[in-house]
Amino acid sequence: MSKNNNYIFNAALHSGVTNSIINGICAWLLSGGKVHLPVYGSGGAFADFLATTAILIFILTLIVMPLQRKKAPANMQVDAPLPAFYKAFFSYMSSFRNSVIAGLLTLYGFVLMALFLLLAFPLFEITELSRLSYSVSKGVLMGMVSMLVTWPIIYIAIKPANGQASVILGDKS
Repeated sequence: MSKNNNYIFNAALHSGVTNSIINGICAWLLSGGKVHLPVYGSGGAFADFLATTAILIFILTLIVMPLQRKKAPANMQVDAPLPAFYKAFFSYMSSFRNSVIAGLLTLYGFVLMALFLLLAFPLFEITELSRLSYSVSKGVLMGMVSMLVTWPIIYIAIKPANGQASVILGDKS
């Protein structure tokens, strides 16, 4: 595994595990007194998962972006070639302000989560969740969202608008 991939994997894993635990515990505590939670409708898991996805991505981007601008160049070989997926979907964002980047990533994440949930709930015929399955589902899903969004955040943070590395460093292994 390259130095960049190793650094991003560790950052994403840390973010994912942390957010998974926090969201799972919060879901458990906030669903107290409920035996079953409906998937759709008032107080349903569908709307809750979408709202949490949007809030998580927006806040995570605003927190992680400035931290990675300071931290990542010391831990990554920033003159390494960019992955094709980054170039296709995220490279245009690097010239925007952090709040605009957070908004765009939130929009992407919201649409992808809505599509996922619209496919998953009917496919598995899920109409309600027990308190435990709701808490575990929310923790796992938000952990995955956090892990997946950390990857483009780090690349956007270290690449300025012209696509060149903000700091050219060799491999510091």
